[in-house]
Amino acid sequence: MKNNFKTTILIAAIGMIVYTIYVLTHYALSVLCPTPYHYDLWTDICERLIFDILPVSLILAGVGLWKNRPVPNASKPFRIFTVCLFVAMFGTLLFSPLYTVYIAGLEHIYPSIYWRALILVAGIVWLFMLRNQPLEEASPRSYLVTLIFAMLALAFPMVLEIASGISCICTGYVLCFASSSIKSWVRWIAPTLVFVHFVFPQIKAINTTRNSHCTPGSYDEGSFNRNRSITLVVVGLAILSCALCLIFVPAHEDYYIRHYHMGIYNDTKYQLLQMLSIISFCTLGISCIISWIMLSIMAFRQLPNPRGYKIFNVVCQVLAIGGLIAGVIVGICESTGSPSSAFDSLGFVFLWSVAAFVITTTIRVISYSLPKQLEQ
Repeated sequence: MKNNFKTTILIAAIGMIVYTIYVLTHYALSVLCPTPYHYDLWTDICERLIFDILPVSLILAGVGLWKNRPVPNASKPFRIFTVCLFVAMFGTLLFSPLYTVYIAGLEHIYPSIYWRALILVAGIVWLFMLRNQPLEEASPRSYLVTLIFAMLALAFPMVLEIASGISCICTGYVLCFASSSIKSWVRWIAPTLVFVHFVFPQIKAINTTRNSHCTPGSYDEGSFNRNRSITLVVVGLAILSCALCLIFVPAHEDYYIRHYHMGIYNDTKYQLLQMLSIISFCTLGISCIISWIMLSIMAFRQLPNPRGYKIFNVVCQVLAIGGLIAGVIVGICESTGSPSSAFDSLGFVFLWSVAAFVITTTIRVISYSLPKQLEQ
């Protein structure tokens, strides 16, 4: 095991320890000495910087795992602990509707403080156990693509915070980019995706097999590279338009905060941003529909599709389409009142099914190349 790997993982563990101590101390003080909420710009900036310690630590752990990963036959306690931590984090996301809170109209995932503390401590223990495991070269392309996706997802809300800070310095306005909401979700999603490769190490063998439809000389084989290019372009357009929505929607909704009051643009700049937000939304909707169609075609006909993936793909399709239809029906029936818990639950089912299918299939599209020989 290389010393730089141990050092990187140690720094990540120390960062998580500092973050855990702060969270528990802050919670204890808020219980013992409760004070009324009072927004202050600089206090908010300091708190955001402290909360950024966790995603930065996770990114450092990803950097350490870039060239190395634990071997499939690592120590039994480590493998059991990894599976338990993965199940705990996946279960947290699965039951997220039970403890999702709305802050300023945005959804944040905040499980019980005791559960969060337990997961944080377990994550710290896992990092220290990781330092003592035998390693192998992190060669599977799907593993590296997942690591890149996880680290970019963790960095994205921090980039939004930096952009908002630049805006505050240059114009005096803080832009509401929903960075705190995004951060509350990606800190659970990103590690869970990476843990999949540790819990199911046999995933790397899938890249050497073919879909039964994609035999040599078939139409599906001939159109694979074209379909992959189209799919990645459309998915990239969807991601870009989603980012633009986060930038332009605050202008459309007047979510520009300057210290303690709302600042509303009533000039040409506001109208331009309002138009750009509408264009971004339309582009996002169209690109998401096309992305879903292209990803579905590749998932069922061109990517390796063993039984586990077949079940996963079918379940995601059924839940997404069924949740969408049921949500529309419930929404029409409840159009005269506020959305009910049934409508919110259907929304979660739809969004989670879409997110699970799009993220996993996109990673597979990027990482998979047709093997030169058909394996019998």
